[in-house]
Amino acid sequence: MDIIWLKRDVRLHDHAPIHHMAKLAVEGDNDNDRPLIILYNYEPDQLSEHSVHGSHVHFVNEGLIDLDRRLCDNYSGNGEDDNAKSQEYKFRFLSVCYAGVVFTFNQLLMQSRSIGGQYSGIRQILAHEETGNLKSFARDKAVRRWCRTHNIQFLEFNQTGVTRCLKDRDDYSAKFKAFTSQPVWPTPTAYQLECIRKRMSLVWRKRRIICSASSSSSNDCASKISFYLHELCEGPINVDSIKEIPIEHRIDRIERQKGGETRALLALQTFLANRGQNYAKGISSPNTSWTSGSRLSPFLTWGHTSTRYVIHQLKFRQEELRRRKKRGAQDGPWLKSLAAFSSRIHWRSHFIQKLESEPEIEKRDTCIAYQHLRRGSDDWNEEFFKAWSTGKTGFPFVDACMRCLIRHGWLNFRMRAMLVSFATYNLWLDWKRIAPHLARLFLDYEPGIHYPQLQMQAGTTGINAMRVYNVTKQGKDQDLKGDFIRKYVPELCKVPQEHIHEPFRMSASLQEKYNISIVKESKIKSRAESFRNKDEGCVGGDRNIYPWPIVDEKSSAKVAKEKVAEVRRRGSTKRLADQVYLKHGSRRTSIGNADIKPKALSSKAKRLQLDSNQTTLSELCRKSNSVSTTLSIGNSKFENQNCSNSSSRQRGLAEVVVVDMTKEEIGATRYNLLQNDKHGTDVNLRRESKQERKKEDESARHWNCSECTFLNKNPLALACIMCKRTRIF
Repeated sequence: MDIIWLKRDVRLHDHAPIHHMAKLAVEGDNDNDRPLIILYNYEPDQLSEHSVHGSHVHFVNEGLIDLDRRLCDNYSGNGEDDNAKSQEYKFRFLSVCYAGVVFTFNQLLMQSRSIGGQYSGIRQILAHEETGNLKSFARDKAVRRWCRTHNIQFLEFNQTGVTRCLKDRDDYSAKFKAFTSQPVWPTPTAYQLECIRKRMSLVWRKRRIICSASSSSSNDCASKISFYLHELCEGPINVDSIKEIPIEHRIDRIERQKGGETRALLALQTFLANRGQNYAKGISSPNTSWTSGSRLSPFLTWGHTSTRYVIHQLKFRQEELRRRKKRGAQDGPWLKSLAAFSSRIHWRSHFIQKLESEPEIEKRDTCIAYQHLRRGSDDWNEEFFKAWSTGKTGFPFVDACMRCLIRHGWLNFRMRAMLVSFATYNLWLDWKRIAPHLARLFLDYEPGIHYPQLQMQAGTTGINAMRVYNVTKQGKDQDLKGDFIRKYVPELCKVPQEHIHEPFRMSASLQEKYNISIVKESKIKSRAESFRNKDEGCVGGDRNIYPWPIVDEKSSAKVAKEKVAEVRRRGSTKRLADQVYLKHGSRRTSIGNADIKPKALSSKAKRLQLDSNQTTLSELCRKSNSVSTTLSIGNSKFENQNCSNSSSRQRGLAEVVVVDMTKEEIGATRYNLLQNDKHGTDVNLRRESKQERKKEDESARHWNCSECTFLNKNPLALACIMCKRTRIF
């Protein structure tokens, strides 16, 4: 028996496991008569994750229904009635269980072995690689161990361009390009689908054993292999019955996108044919991004289409437009927009690679120097979090964006970044504690993008600039007339344009005129009760109530930036940031800034560059890598002391090797440095100045707590001043 294990890859096109089973029909392989199961599991341990929301499960259900229909021989392909009768739909070909996948595999193995004969047991399991959260990582390792234990072939195929066990980040771009350059896996033909259906029809799946191939008198049963599958789902699972999801999170978002491969292909087609023309200038505003954006992110996240398929279709469209341009056609901003879209598609896998290389960043900061920020005893403000998470902060554009997410499960990227920036800087909330709420809101929640992006916006990666959004300015830039605000914050529907972004500045008379009261959060309930009991002259009855801003925007941002900047300036932070860059940093650097960070170098060496502004070779070494390197110019010797190399899944650092320089190269270097010194001053080739050495000696006496990683500056302290844990010497 062969098993295709579906995870986040519920589709027919560009599907490696399905293609490998389909091609057996063309090759006339004897294995084409072997039973086949296409299996999907609602896994309780995965559903118990705090990031899961009912809308996610509904989207998955729609994808499963669409795939099951596409496997049929009479599928029309319109996909319009998928949601109308989803609960009544019965799977014809897919095997869907509400159980742990290892448990289901073990059930199938034991029962198939008991049958005996030529096709007993499981020959192979085929699946796609997945970069998910730590629980899915542990699940995948458990499946691999189980397969090794039972001597079952387990084949995993790449579907995102992310490289497992990437040893050097310098190699990522070449590997991703090689992946996307390969042709997509062909969609099965009608004949191949017929052969797949025939193989799946050999298996009879039931909740309980009602017949067996050896003892049943029924002709229908006698020709099939019968399996008992625990918690077999005859149709899509009812979200209300999933006890792992808290009751308040089981609801669906009525106005969200609908799932399924059919809708994914339609969205891609309309984007490349019509909607994408104004992509470059339309994606920043929440008003225009609904149509000018691709809207493919949920389909990519849940595997209803693939990254490589989108890139190939994009390239076909770009080539078509270039040919039209040569013939003199005027297509407007199409090429510019598609180039911007191509950049973001590549950017998507770039971020997923970070989580693949270091899964722990789901739980901790990428640069551990920032571990203590926002985690003090008085840092977390529950009232701030409640106001932010429900869209009641007193900042209209922030509240409109949050309420839009709650309603639709989607928002353009710039506005998502603004929400995180406001929460982590202005409200000083910990990114780890706001992550679950945002994950449940995002219909396109992708762990590989979610956690690196949260940290980047919170300023804890060590390699990215602080991104502090002025939310009032963003509102005026992206929603000048206030249309977006009025749609999602109806309390302000009558406020004119000049006050829509800062309604708290209106006088009492203006508030009365526009039927609005801007009040402190503590007074909202009492004022609302007052308005209900007594008409105070408001037009049309009760007056709308909107909260006063919960923080001062400018002062709160200034304080937060100073806290982050103080950590950023430390020498220890810079050394840790260099390590983060080597492991995760983008290698796309402009030529003019080549001295700041190295471009994509050889995986075997980091090549040093000199320019007229650099006076010591030791400074170059410190920019290129964080390991200790001893330079001896007199005898032309470079000594590399503390390089380390390990696989990405073992959380090691990429190997850093300094290239040896010949005597002639060193002589030429010294000559060029002297020529650049117009005043004839001596070029300082020492490792560092006395002042630099003194600073390093001071920082060397500092120590990081083993529990909370806080940097303690008292070298004689016996306990951490942050968490009070006893120091371990």
